[in-house]
Amino acid sequence: MNPAKNNPLKKFLQDCSFLSVCFPVYLLGLLPLQVANSTIGKMLYFLSYRVFRYRYSVVLQNLSRALPTKSYAEIQEISKDFYRHLSAMIVETTKLFSISRTELRKKVTLSNVEMVLEYYQQNRSIIAVLGHYGNWEYLNILPSYLPFNVNAIYKPLSSPVMGKLIQHIRTRFGMRLIPANQALRYLLKQKGQPQMSIFIADQFPGINEDTKFDFLHQSTNMFNGAEKLSIATDAVVVYIDMKRKPNNCWEVNFSLITDAARATRDHQITRSFADKLQETIKEHPAYWLWSHKRWKIA
Repeated sequence: MNPAKNNPLKKFLQDCSFLSVCFPVYLLGLLPLQVANSTIGKMLYFLSYRVFRYRYSVVLQNLSRALPTKSYAEIQEISKDFYRHLSAMIVETTKLFSISRTELRKKVTLSNVEMVLEYYQQNRSIIAVLGHYGNWEYLNILPSYLPFNVNAIYKPLSSPVMGKLIQHIRTRFGMRLIPANQALRYLLKQKGQPQMSIFIADQFPGINEDTKFDFLHQSTNMFNGAEKLSIATDAVVVYIDMKRKPNNCWEVNFSLITDAARATRDHQITRSFADKLQETIKEHPAYWLWSHKRWKIA
């Protein structure tokens, strides 16, 4: 239950806060992306990396542990590239507040989408898993490309203002948001109606999660919610990989993890996802969210 619904004053203050954030974000979004990146993006990089050193110790520690064969100089260069990417991603996400459907479609291309469409023709639903890699917010354009419903399974944010902002961005082009604790019930009710449900599955799952693998040279607890959902709903599981292309564009690639989830061994799907994400990160490490405190327990 949302407490603000029963408290008109609190709801009013939240709405005011939302508008006070939205207005400058909307104005920034009106700048051409190339101009915004060359001005706002560079300023954000300077502030986050040079001035405030935003979570710098976390980034450096994560990179050093995850990429032990890299020299200190290489780790420093990757960290700089990460802050450049983070700054560009913030600018890109700001642009999503006002960008048109036509313009965004020019920024996102799909690779191997034929596989996804083939499973749709077979009346199969799809669980799509990915990590905090690239700019995952650009996936909000997928409903414009695909002939079926696209859902984003998410954990509601603690900040009502940021929650509304992200909700606006993610649903602008038809994506549906499903709270993680309601996902299974919703998908079971939708049986027989093929759709794609997107699951960002590399967050820290908490100390009670017992699915643990060696991931980036560290013992890592992993969410297995996507695996449970795919088995319960007999869904196809695909992995989403994002690659940055020239002119601030992203390529979204789909690859199969399994189309027989119920026949897999325990944790096999989660392990496959972790392996694929690890390979993605190693190929271009700067695009993963290194500032996240992913390994909270040793």
